[in-house]
Amino acid sequence: MAVILARKYEGPRMARPGEGAEVLRMISGIFPGTRDMGRGWSMLAEYPHLYGDMEARLDTCFVIRHEGRIVSHCGVYPLDFVAGRARVRCGGIGAVATLDAFRGRGMMAALLDYCTDYMRGHGMPVSILWGDRTRYARFGWEPAGEKFEFRINARSVGTLRRFDDRVVELRDPSRRAEELHALHRTVPVRVERSAADFPLMMLKVGRRVFCAVRGRRITAYALARYWGEGKRSGWSVQEIAGASEGVLALYRWFASRPGVDQVHGEVPFAALPYLQTLFGATDFWRSSIGCLGQIKIVDRPGLLGSFQLGRLDRAVGALRWSGLEQARLLFGPLPPRAILPQGSALRALDRRLPLPFYLFPSDHV
Repeated sequence: MAVILARKYEGPRMARPGEGAEVLRMISGIFPGTRDMGRGWSMLAEYPHLYGDMEARLDTCFVIRHEGRIVSHCGVYPLDFVAGRARVRCGGIGAVATLDAFRGRGMMAALLDYCTDYMRGHGMPVSILWGDRTRYARFGWEPAGEKFEFRINARSVGTLRRFDDRVVELRDPSRRAEELHALHRTVPVRVERSAADFPLMMLKVGRRVFCAVRGRRITAYALARYWGEGKRSGWSVQEIAGASEGVLALYRWFASRPGVDQVHGEVPFAALPYLQTLFGATDFWRSSIGCLGQIKIVDRPGLLGSFQLGRLDRAVGALRWSGLEQARLLFGPLPPRAILPQGSALRALDRRLPLPFYLFPSDHV
């Protein structure tokens, strides 16, 4: 486990009672928000489920102190990935921050090593983050995973015109949070959320919640952000769930709004009943299978065991690949047949990989 050896530094260590407010001030000063994030953006507004009660979440905050103040921080935010009957607890890494005057002294390296050991010891066999690939690859995180990203526009409306569920905006989504949460749990590959956290996710700054309705029943919902840039404007759908007719009605509604140039969406690359229709409505040249994030394998046997695939560990280990290469093999986006030669390893792995693994952009930490 890495440590800062100089006596003037304390840590890395978990934040202690009474340090929550200082942690939030420190990371808020480093991540003040940018113009494209919208008015009112802050770490608290963007992540109310993580920073709304800091003293209750100190076990997610790891710090280094110098002469009485916190100078470096890394968060480990547990994410419970669900894929059918499989569950795997993942360590989401976020708010990696060091004060300007203390950069270049190895603090980020010490914290990331410390947090990796923490995840290994607390049942998190895999980790995910978002950031600069060249910055994090040397610590073991590699772009991997798979998601379907696409654009639709006003010309798509004709393809989707038969999906006519009424669309309304929920001004107070907390009143329907239980219904929305039930729809979220129908997504076959997702991050599970607690009943307490789910309504907080609907409050992210700049997001609006829309529902497709048939009679009095909500058939689907979307968490979306509107953007405008000169004469161009559009919607970014950052989470969507529900029945196929409702999901497709929501995309039709977004694409048909006056002045909307394009709608950006992202869904799991999985057996979703509406995926084929949605693909047929996309701007084909703006659609792609992309990486989900930067993934690090912390405990490969534990990870494969979570997916009831422990028998594959010997075949993966026999390849003697680096952790970066193993992340791409296990999570894609390329299938094993694209990166393995013909042989026993390919026969063992090709039908079982990549592992099903997805989270909506709204789950980023």
